[in-house]
Amino acid sequence: MICTNGDKSLLLAKQMLELPSGATGLVDGQSYSYGTRPYCRGTVPDSPDGADCTLTDIFCKRQPNGVYVGTGPAEWVFRRMVNPDTDWERQGLTCYPNLVPDKVNMAMITDAFHKTPLAAPQLTMQPPGGKTLVTLPNFFQVSWPDRGVLPGELDTLSAADWFGMNITLKPELNSITYSFGDGSTVGPTLNLGGPYPSGDITKTFDEAGEFQVSADAVYTGWVSIDGSEWIEIPGTVAIAGTPERVSVKTARNSLYLS
Repeated sequence: MICTNGDKSLLLAKQMLELPSGATGLVDGQSYSYGTRPYCRGTVPDSPDGADCTLTDIFCKRQPNGVYVGTGPAEWVFRRMVNPDTDWERQGLTCYPNLVPDKVNMAMITDAFHKTPLAAPQLTMQPPGGKTLVTLPNFFQVSWPDRGVLPGELDTLSAADWFGMNITLKPELNSITYSFGDGSTVGPTLNLGGPYPSGDITKTFDEAGEFQVSADAVYTGWVSIDGSEWIEIPGTVAIAGTPERVSVKTARNSLYLS
């Protein structure tokens, strides 16, 4: 979303993160350099730098048009190509000046999300105790441990590492894949299973033996910056579940004299 206010385009957090990175890579074979200039009354500037003014500090507090646009200070954002250099081009006005690609970009946020200690799914099984019989239906259900960041739980990064900005990450469960140790799987699915008799993640083992069963998770992520809207983080993170051992036995019917 870009809010237009006269001759000013207000770049929200999402638009700032979508600017081609100047510090970490090339875009169409071309790298970019960025600069900012304080937003003050008078002629709209055509290059970065310039002195601060009172409006720079108070503009973002007004939240123009009633739309939350960031905490500021308000600054013009400029970009130019390098090698060969071109003239500065004004990209718009922002209240997220620290999100210029040369300071904080989506690649850095993605890396932080990949380092988040996401919760690893665990499996519970009925019948309990890790023992079952051949041809007996077994019911599986995902449970979550006390440690790790759970799906939907918020994880706030240290503002000191992000130029004072409040970076909040929110993982979301993308899928679960169940593996039963005999080569069979269920998923990817969002079905978390359930107990007997209503659960619909079931497995019947055809042969006796020892099997390692597990549920592996894939997460997607969202980020909010200084209270912005939630912005999707590119890519996914795979988290291996905690394996559980299942011992499958063979039962034999026998007749006994009473």
